[in-house]
Amino acid sequence: MSSKPERLRIFRSLSARLTVFYTALFLLSLSAVFVAVYMLIARTIREREREVLEVRAAEYANVLQQGGIEVLRLYIERDQEPFVRSLFVRVIGERGQVNLAFTPPAWRVEGPVTMERDNWGELRPKQTVTIQIPADARRDLTEVRHPLPNGLLLVVARTTDNRAVFLEPLKRTMWIAGAITVVVVSVGGAFVSWRAIRPVRQVAATAREIIATGDLSRNVPDTRRNDEVGELVEQFNTLLTRNHNLLRAMKDALDNVAHDVRTPLTRLRAGAEAALGAGDDPAAVREALADCVEETDRIRSLLDTLLDVSAAEAGVLALKRESVDVRGLVEGVVELYALVAEEKNIQLMLQAGQPATIEADATRLRQVVANLVDNAVKYTPEGGSVYVGWDRRVDRVVIAVRDTGPGVPPGEQDKIWRRLYRGDQSRSQRGLGLGLSVVKAIVEAHGGHVAVMNHSAGGAVFTVELPFVSTPPLQIAG
Repeated sequence: MSSKPERLRIFRSLSARLTVFYTALFLLSLSAVFVAVYMLIARTIREREREVLEVRAAEYANVLQQGGIEVLRLYIERDQEPFVRSLFVRVIGERGQVNLAFTPPAWRVEGPVTMERDNWGELRPKQTVTIQIPADARRDLTEVRHPLPNGLLLVVARTTDNRAVFLEPLKRTMWIAGAITVVVVSVGGAFVSWRAIRPVRQVAATAREIIATGDLSRNVPDTRRNDEVGELVEQFNTLLTRNHNLLRAMKDALDNVAHDVRTPLTRLRAGAEAALGAGDDPAAVREALADCVEETDRIRSLLDTLLDVSAAEAGVLALKRESVDVRGLVEGVVELYALVAEEKNIQLMLQAGQPATIEADATRLRQVVANLVDNAVKYTPEGGSVYVGWDRRVDRVVIAVRDTGPGVPPGEQDKIWRRLYRGDQSRSQRGLGLGLSVVKAIVEAHGGHVAVMNHSAGGAVFTVELPFVSTPPLQIAG
């Protein structure tokens, strides 16, 4: 009972089925080759025997025409070659009479072979003679008939080893060699199939481990193969990585929401309690409700931003690509923040570059530039300056935002792109800590790159590089 499931499992194995299929195909091909070789050899032997007899018959016919029956008899009798002694030679007249008969010693002859001349001087048999070929299944008879111009018929025949018997050792050798070859091919095919399908088994094993443990960080070992199986493993690992990053992004988003939504909820509750405790004071109630609405907007903005960042980092952010004029987009953002900069006594200046048009999501790209300008205005002290510009390069467009603020410490330049990260210089500034993470996620979703560095004259420089034709990034952002 226990062996039946094992047999079924082996039969279900793709490696076993491939081995059986290719072994059967090889066996059929080998059999066809062996049969063709066997028939070719047998045919060659048969044709060779007939060619030898035809040459001999032509020789005897020439002697007969030039010298007659007696000369041919003497010619044959004097030839002591073993091959000639094994020939059966007959010369038959027009009326079927035997004018000459030469029989090999191994053949059995009944009755004496006596000949006499008739009135015309031709030899005639005095009695009927029976000639019997040795009754042996291991012998073949090859006969050649050569007609002569004077009405005679020359028959030359010879018994040889039966071709089937002669080729029996070859057939036996072919069977043995074929059996050994099939065994070798079966074992070799099983090994090759097992190795070829090993990546597929690894994929199945990895899937089983993920289902059993729930650990999506597992990957199939690299096969280092440049074929369909290697591509399958690579795509499967990419799928696992994408799913892992998506789930991790969802987890981080939930953690961030739980972390950052606590404060707005506390303020929302406080506003509601203030409205309830205001009694008959309408102004106090309106003020408390206004605070509740403001905190509600903050929570909604936080959730929308977190969802956008998570979608972008997971590679599933929907982008409505269209032709975007970089100059018009940047000028619109600068005009939007002109009043805010003026209130802080900050000079917001535009540095125009060469005209450029790219394929991008205009709304998302405007959000990127707006976040960078907002960040620069926020951290630039009163009386400072913020420069916003763009430039066109060989295959990319670069948008830069420079401020005259305190800059970004080198130890924090890689950290500021993280969600909810707030550096020491920004602790006193109000915000969600998501602006730069949104910038990074959207830019990378467009196939671009974002960076920050400190300017030699002071302040920070944020640069965004975007290709003219936006494409999704090759790798998912971590």
